[in-house]
Amino acid sequence: MIRLSNANDFPDVYRLICLLENRSFDYESLKRIYHEQLQDERFFCFVYEKDHEVTGLLNMKMENHLHHCGKVMMIMEFVVQEESRSQGIGSELFEYAVSYAKEHGCVRIELETSMWREKAHAFYERHGLIKDHYYYTMNI
Repeated sequence: MIRLSNANDFPDVYRLICLLENRSFDYESLKRIYHEQLQDERFFCFVYEKDHEVTGLLNMKMENHLHHCGKVMMIMEFVVQEESRSQGIGSELFEYAVSYAKEHGCVRIELETSMWREKAHAFYERHGLIKDHYYYTMNI
C-alpha cells in the first residue's frame, strides 16, 4: 500500500534515508527537517507499506519554476530497502508519484541521482526519464 507518510513513520524514514546515502545522519537533525517538510505544502513523502512494514520511500517537492513556466515535481529522495528490491515496489511508487504530480498540475518531473548509481539510472530510463542535464555541486 502506498500512502502519505506521517510523523510516526520517522524511524523508518530515517533508516531508509541512511540506506540511500550509505551513511548515518544525526537523528535529531533529520527528524527536525522531516517534520518541517510534513508541514510544508510543497513536500509530499510517500511510503510503501507491506504487512505494517515501510519498505520504500519517495519524497518529492512540487513548485513553480520560471524556466518551465509551470509546476515541476522534483524527486528529492527515492529508495527501496535492499531485500525488497526487484519486486515492483519502486515502479509502483514512481507511477503513483507521477499520477499525483499530474493531478496537481505539474508540467515536468525532475530528479537528481549520483553518477555511480547505474542500476537507478537504468530504472529511471525504463520509466521514461531522459538524461538531458548536467548537475553541478559544491559543498560549503
